[in-house]
Amino acid sequence: MPKLNPDKIKIGYIILVAGHKIAIEKVQLKAGYGLSSKWTHVAGSLGGFNIIEARVPRSRVADLQKQYVDKGYEIKIMRRQNQEAGKRYKVALWWATMNNLPYDILQFFWFPLSLIYVTIGITLHNLFSSHKRFLCSELIAAGFHKEGDYLFNKPQENVLPADFDNPELFEEIRDIWFPAP
Repeated sequence: MPKLNPDKIKIGYIILVAGHKIAIEKVQLKAGYGLSSKWTHVAGSLGGFNIIEARVPRSRVADLQKQYVDKGYEIKIMRRQNQEAGKRYKVALWWATMNNLPYDILQFFWFPLSLIYVTIGITLHNLFSSHKRFLCSELIAAGFHKEGDYLFNKPQENVLPADFDNPELFEEIRDIWFPAP
């Protein structure tokens, strides 16, 4: 079993997870994300193994090694390009303050419908989106938005996990594993 080196995973990094969520993959494929569609979950690093993520029923702090790596999930660690350490800390601090908020289940269901029925998308968004509930990608994007970093030129509630697999905005951190014995 591979082991992460917690010293290589800094506060404010992005964690992409290939969670094998077929519905999310299909939505992302339909939206044009191609190979990036496999990333169906995104979390934020609080440093080392600690991550913050929005999941059903609530956002929470979890252990990256135990929750994903030890269970065989493929992960990818990303760092915002040209972001100062101080900004990374502020983004991660905001994520941490959002711990234990309810997951936005209604938005999870309306988003695929809005891709199919574009003309009613804004109405659905206004009806179902909440500022006190988050999807995983919305939680992570909101931290950047709070620091004035509007990553994808779209509202945070329309951000998908695959958006973070963007080499123009993020750099992959590859040296995260302990050497195999």
